[in-house]
Amino acid sequence: MRILLALFSAALAPLAAQEGVAYFEQNVRPILKARCLGCHSEKMLSSGLSLETRESILRGANRGPVVLLEAAHQRDSNLLKAIRHEGDVKMPPGPKLKDEQIAVLEKWVAMGVPMPKTVASKRPGSDHWAYQAPKKVELPAVSDAKWPKNDIDRFILAKLDAARLKPSAEAPRAKLLRRVHLDLTGLPPTLAEIKAFEADGRPDAYERVVDQLLASPHYGERWGRHWLDIARYADSDGYTIDAPRDIWKYRDWVIAATNKDMPFDRFVTEQLAGDLLPNPTTEQLIATGFHRNTPSNYEGGIDFEQYRVEAVADRVSTTGAAFLGLTIGCARCHDHKFDPISQREFYQLFAIYNNIDEVDKEADRKDHNKPFLVIGTDEEKAAFAAWEKEFYKIEGDVRKLEDRVVGDPSLETQLKATRQSLTEHRKKRPKLLRTMIMRELEQPRASYIHLGGDFTRKGAAVEPGVLGVLNPLDTGGKRATRLDLANWLMDKRNPLTSRVTVNRMWQKYFGRGIVDTEADFGTQGDRPTHLELLDWLALQFQESGWRQKAVHRLIVTSAAYRQDSVARPDLAKADPDNRLLGRQARLRLDAEIIRDASLVASGLFAAEVGGPSVYPPLPPGANNVTQVKREWLTSTGDARYRRAMYTFFQRSAAHPGLLVFDAPDASVTCTRRIRSNTPLQALISMNDEASIEFAEALGKQMRDSGTTDADHVRDGWMRTMGREPRADEVDRLVRLAQTRRDTKDAEPAVWTAVARVMLNVDEFLTRP
Repeated sequence: MRILLALFSAALAPLAAQEGVAYFEQNVRPILKARCLGCHSEKMLSSGLSLETRESILRGANRGPVVLLEAAHQRDSNLLKAIRHEGDVKMPPGPKLKDEQIAVLEKWVAMGVPMPKTVASKRPGSDHWAYQAPKKVELPAVSDAKWPKNDIDRFILAKLDAARLKPSAEAPRAKLLRRVHLDLTGLPPTLAEIKAFEADGRPDAYERVVDQLLASPHYGERWGRHWLDIARYADSDGYTIDAPRDIWKYRDWVIAATNKDMPFDRFVTEQLAGDLLPNPTTEQLIATGFHRNTPSNYEGGIDFEQYRVEAVADRVSTTGAAFLGLTIGCARCHDHKFDPISQREFYQLFAIYNNIDEVDKEADRKDHNKPFLVIGTDEEKAAFAAWEKEFYKIEGDVRKLEDRVVGDPSLETQLKATRQSLTEHRKKRPKLLRTMIMRELEQPRASYIHLGGDFTRKGAAVEPGVLGVLNPLDTGGKRATRLDLANWLMDKRNPLTSRVTVNRMWQKYFGRGIVDTEADFGTQGDRPTHLELLDWLALQFQESGWRQKAVHRLIVTSAAYRQDSVARPDLAKADPDNRLLGRQARLRLDAEIIRDASLVASGLFAAEVGGPSVYPPLPPGANNVTQVKREWLTSTGDARYRRAMYTFFQRSAAHPGLLVFDAPDASVTCTRRIRSNTPLQALISMNDEASIEFAEALGKQMRDSGTTDADHVRDGWMRTMGREPRADEVDRLVRLAQTRRDTKDAEPAVWTAVARVMLNVDEFLTRP
């Protein structure tokens, strides 16, 4: 009998399903089409809800499940409560559904929301060019087979041909040498390097210079600095306390990895998930400092969970900008308005980063910047632990006394003494090297959609995941981790990572990327000026084994890169923004490179690579704007003349010599620096203490070279501009020297004045 009943039920099931679908088509679909699907479909995922398919309905919305199919709870379904206007959410907007329409939907839910099997429509923008995989293309035909020096040039020349324009001639050798030195190492060529290049008559002399520069330890500093912008690197926590943090070992890791030409897929993986690799090395743990660079707030009385959430959200947004060129952060509070990125997907990525061990409650306040990697001997670690234990004891005593002083102003003397003890104890901190790293919690935190972006308003629970519009995430059925995310980003099927990365490289060499909106490859971003070239470079990058140096060499040895930067009337008329690249671009040097070039020209440059941050001269009062006044102990010896990338970067009061020349403030990721032109820049480059010191040193070198004023000028000009001066340039500077003598200046002051002019000439401050 049981078998017969089962067979009978099985026979009736298809009939019931057919009746349910028929009921939907006849009664339910007209209601949904008229009053619901305009806002709740795959094309318009309001509140994360699509009523387009049965699967999307059962998936739920940002607030949680939409329908409950259990008989005892069906009337509590959020969908039914909304259409009955029984809860906070009342749907649809405008006139309430008629009673008979509500009854139809109630019956439909009771039937189990039957619907025909249909394919959901694509979200708007999913067919956008950037979401499609790069395609291999044939090299275009060009009018001049002799001009291209590698395949890059065929794409550039083909566009110029179509516009009936000609490329510019190759830049003069001295200009080209200065350009490639600044681009690959961030340092101008020395007199010895200039003379060696001038004397090298071999046809591949330039290519030999390129190879030497790519092998230079200063290459890692230059291109590592670009990555530190993306990593929002700083030496302090940010916010009002803005305490110093231990993380310069991460900066050293970036420089070393860049110099070694670490494959980019490994470079990314170790930064996102080095701690999750099998038996991670010390270096792989240090690499995870990438996502510990977020600002951190440890003030008393704050909600630590709020600022932890802010840090996690920042990691999601940074991942979007750094690797995908997408404004994922726009989906934190609602579905993305222009790209197929839902709020649910933002919090799926959030869930991946939500399990990092960090301060999230008052009890953890003493563990500022946890977790961190301690580097030292057992004895050094034990000494530090003892010091730290005593430090937190004294700090606790201070807080207790502060609370007591409020009601009893008389234990004030004791409070002052205890504060002094804390200050003295802080000075005794053992020298132990440590650096901030990431570490996964043993038990993952629960993650939810934050309604309206408010972490206190928890919506539907979410599991770790990625963007559905891109390549699939393969985790083997396990919960997705940061390591899975890194593998997904670097999967060759991912249409964005390789494109975004080579586009940023191109941007550094030509002033703008092939996609001008380098952080927005989405539907609102600019289309590529040379899509075929972008795809070709992206595939070359992958096929090279993700070697960045290979792409750099391709670009700087191309004829397009080597073009002169002199403006041409025909180009100004036909292509005023130089998007077709009929010439090179002149670019104001980055903030750090202005200092570095001055150090090299003046002969003061300290070439040491890596190490702790240093404290070059700071203008008086420059750090008085902060809530907590911290002493700036100006470095001495070689440390005073280190590259600017090693300058201690205080988020709340960064060195003016960096900020004035548009260095990012490290509060969020920076994928492109702006270039402004302000009077403050001239005040810094002319009158800053360090600028005067550079001019004095350059002036001394000029005085020590040759015998005549003209000899001195030529020497200084070669050191600063990298070329022989014209006769009129020599004449004007010689007259300046004589004028200073006429005012009774001593000879050192005369040549300091001349050097100040040279270090402030536009040509010196510009990459040619």
